[in-house]
Parts: sequence; structure tokens; C-alpha cells
Amino acid sequence: MTSNPWKKVGTFAVVAIASVALLGGSMIVVNSPGGFNAGLTRTVGSGDTPGGLLRLGSSAPCDSLDPAQTFDPWCAVVHRTFSRNLMSFAGKPGEQGLVVVPDLAADLPVSNEDKTSWTFKLRPDVFWSDGSPVTATDVKYSIQRLFDDSLQSPIALDNLCLLSTCTAGKPDYQGPYVSPTEDLPSIVTPDESTIVFNLNRSFYEFPRLLATPQFAPIQMSKDITLRASGATYASNPSSNGPFVLTIDQSDLQYSFTKNELWSQASDGIRIPKVDAMSWKIFPDADSTDQALLNGEIDVKLNYGLAPIARDATLAQESQRSLIDNPEMSFVNFLVVNPNLPPLDRVPCRDAIFYALDKVDLQNVRGGSATAAIAHSLSPPTILGYDSSYNPYPSGSDETGNIRKARESLAQCGYPDGFQVKMAYVAIGIGKDIFLSVQKSLARVGIVVDPVEYANFAQYFTTGLGSPETMSAQGIGLASTGWGPDYSSALSFWAPLIDGRKIKPSSNQNFAELDLDEINALLDSLEAAQTSAEAAGLNRKIEELVMQEAVYLPYAVDRIVLYRPKALTDIYVQIALGNQYDLVNIGKQEIPQ
Repeated sequence: MTSNPWKKVGTFAVVAIASVALLGGSMIVVNSPGGFNAGLTRTVGSGDTPGGLLRLGSSAPCDSLDPAQTFDPWCAVVHRTFSRNLMSFAGKPGEQGLVVVPDLAADLPVSNEDKTSWTFKLRPDVFWSDGSPVTATDVKYSIQRLFDDSLQSPIALDNLCLLSTCTAGKPDYQGPYVSPTEDLPSIVTPDESTIVFNLNRSFYEFPRLLATPQFAPIQMSKDITLRASGATYASNPSSNGPFVLTIDQSDLQYSFTKNELWSQASDGIRIPKVDAMSWKIFPDADSTDQALLNGEIDVKLNYGLAPIARDATLAQESQRSLIDNPEMSFVNFLVVNPNLPPLDRVPCRDAIFYALDKVDLQNVRGGSATAAIAHSLSPPTILGYDSSYNPYPSGSDETGNIRKARESLAQCGYPDGFQVKMAYVAIGIGKDIFLSVQKSLARVGIVVDPVEYANFAQYFTTGLGSPETMSAQGIGLASTGWGPDYSSALSFWAPLIDGRKIKPSSNQNFAELDLDEINALLDSLEAAQTSAEAAGLNRKIEELVMQEAVYLPYAVDRIVLYRPKALTDIYVQIALGNQYDLVNIGKQEIPQ
């Protein structure tokens, strides 16, 4: 077993400024506000007095507290308080948070040369809150559950096919509920502290996949007992993390108390400061925001501030220093169909790239607080993202480079412009996006006509998701967006650009790219040996894709997070929904 260079990953080197104030004759410690966006790159606030109650609030509960079923990205920081993975994302701000480190695993896994076999050893000092050890059987059973259709796990079938034979892209293995006597032979447990995964293909990113919330082990005996009583695991999940979760279903209240069987020595990721946490569900986003700003709760979950509180808070200079405005993993873009004349000519596609008014589209999406202008297709939450990469500059003010657009039109043989159809879904801001595109392209003579869809299901199956429909209806532009499954370059790029994955319906390679060079780079990315190699391949892939001018990025979603002054050791974990890493937040109680 190789030595683990990340053993001390959870030990924070915190640099913060504390100010001393007087209140009612008592000396108290108050955190520095940190500054706007301080929590994106560093841990804000330091406190030397552990303990207290961290009060959480949200306008909705997690979609599920069963790791296998959770889909909402923001719930990842909740699961992290009571459940642990074999490998997990580091308890760090910024790009350091994208690094995957051992968690329940005692060390980095041992793999064979072609990355088809991965062996993990469990730590000997990890226990469930009832005193039972976390075992290799628990780990295997938890992954077997992901195959069960009744749980509707969001794990992509392509990833499940790493561990099962598949027919027409669907795993043949059906999970322990449907087939309780059937084994999943790709996972071997020679003893209760060893797990061996034998994959059907090389996959360098397997440890990163295991760090996603859905792969967190559950307690097998607890699940069997709950199912026998007619209950679900989500109703009473076990804990092997620092907190035990108790759920009051009648009042939608949640409490987190210390897990006495968890030890700091066993965990280099979570360094809890508070004694307990409470979580209250509010009627709506505005009432949650009000409770946060009034000091009734300390952290708001399920994304950030709603428009009323967001705009009011950003308008106050004293409050801006308590704001973090992270960019999410979801990139909004236009598909520019290269299979439809005249868009089969690269300069004609270039003209659209240069003419688009990204500022107007940013405003459609709510302004700079909720949308950052995008110059590249890859999101900021994957390794290899380069914020300086901008192959199609949209002018100094981002409203479009009209001169370059007209030059491109002349090069493609349509100096006065051309006519094109654009597909979109008439829900929410869908039509407003269309109108913005129509207006900006009209400036160079490109006439955009609407093709409207009533719902997303139809749009992504038989509309944009159907190459035949795109051709038959003459759709040259389409509005959509994309994000990675697990902060991974491969999970972002493969569905969008792998020519071997083009399907007749529910197709996600919207531009129908099928280039040998890109496909080969994707294969290299899947087999990459290091994070640095994967990051380099990501940049090469992006350059090739952007040269094709088929996906026009215009905005990355943002949220507005608020961190009260009383909180310490707070930062944004970008791999886990760009939320504050709850498990490591501290609190300095301020006397009233």
C-alpha cells in the first residue's frame, strides 16, 4: 500500500482577523466579515471556543436522506455531516475542494495498471452510531442498491455498467431487492475490511465517482430492518459521521447531535466545531431569508438568497462583505447545428458566436448576481478550467463583436445575413432567451424564427434530443445547458461530444459531433493517470470543441450565499453544490 499524502487534509491553516468589541460590559469575539467572495478561496473566520448550536434553515427538505436516492446538489453538504464515503472531496475551499481523498478508506486505493481493478482497505476505527463497525459488506450492499429501479438513483447507467454486464445500455443486474440471492461478482469482499472492484473497462476516475453522495455506504442491517417494518432508509438513516440525524416528520424538524462513536482521529476531512445542529423548514424562500438576516438561523440551505433579500443585501456595502457569489457547475449555451445549411459552414457559425449579446442574456437570467458571463464551455467546477480562455471575444462590453460577426458572414458567403430557426421550451424564461437571441442576431441580418416546445420531456426526447427532428424541422439553434455529474471533466464532456454516444432519441450529443480526434482524447481522459493529466486533456478537448463552433456558452449560473459574522471556519465547497461545508462550520456565540 502506498503512503497517503492527504492524511492531514482536514487540518486547516486558517488565517483570519478577529476584532474585539464591547457589548453590555462583556468582551466578545466577532469575526472579520472576510470580504465579498472571501469564502470562495479561503476559510473565513477563526474561533477558539468550540461548541454551540448551528441553526440551519431552508424552504424545502432534501429530496432524500437516503444517499442512493439523493439528487439535489445542495443536499450533499447535509449528507456529509452524518455519512462518509470510501473517498470524499476534501474539506477545503477553492480548487482544493475538488481533490478526492481517503475517507472510510485507510489509504489511497491500489489499482492494476489498466485501472480495471481497485482495492480499498477500510479504516479499523470507523463505526455506526450503534457501535457496529463499518464493513466491506455494508459497502458492497450499498452499491448493489444503486441498481434497483425502485430507488430511482440518479447514478448514470453508463457508470453502473462499470460493475455489471449491460444490455442495450441497461445493467443486467437488478439489485438486492429484486434479486436477493443474486451476487454482483464484480465487487469482492475477501474480508470485512477489504473491498475489490473489478470494472468492465479502464476507468481512472473511479475513486472520484465513489466520492459522490450516492456512493456513501449505508448500514445494511438497518436497511433490512426498516424495510421489514415498511419504512424506508431515508426515514431513519444511520450515521458513521460526526453527527447523528434525528427526524421529526410531523413538524419537518431535523436535529443533529454528536455521534459518540465517531472519532476525530478517524477523520481528516470533517473537523466539527459545534456541539449540535438544528434544521427548520420554512414555508418559502423569502421567510427563510428573513430568518437568516434577522439572526434566527445561521445558514440557509437549498441554494442561496431569493431575489428580494439578494438584491437588498447586495445593495448594502456593509452586507456585501458577508456575501459569497459562487459560479455553479451548470453552463447555459446555444446549440448551433452544424448539419443544417448555411450553418454547415464554420464562418456562418462563427458569426453567431460573435454577434450574440451575452449581457442581455445575463440580464434575462437575473443579472450578474445570478449569472456570470461564460466564455468557455467547461464549468469552473472541474479540474482544468481556465477562466482566461475566451476564443470568441464578445467585445469589450460583452454585448457582441459586430465587426467580427460581419466579417464572418462575408467569409461564409452571406454578407447580409441568413434565416434560421431556434428551438426552446416556453417555460419560465425560455421565450425571453429566444427573444434576446433574436434581437442580438438581427443586428447583423440573421433572422431567427421560433420553434416552441411546451415541456422539457418532449424537448429532450423528441425535440432537441432527436437528430431526425432537428433535421426535419430545420432547427439551427437550440437553447439548453449542461453540467458534470461529479465535478469531473469526463462526465461533462462525454455525453455532449462523444460521437459513439449519438442516439436517435434522448440524444445528448446535441451537435452530433463525431470527430476521431475528440473521441480519442475522451478515451485518453478516461484512462488518465493523474489529475494533472486529466486537467491538460480537458483543456485540449475544450479547444477542439470551441474551434468547431457548435456549442455557444453565454452564462454560468450563480447563487448568492450569506455568512453571518458569528460563523467561523466557513468556506464554499465547490464540488458539493457550491454550498457552505456545514460539517466544519464553527460559531462564536454573541451575548445579547
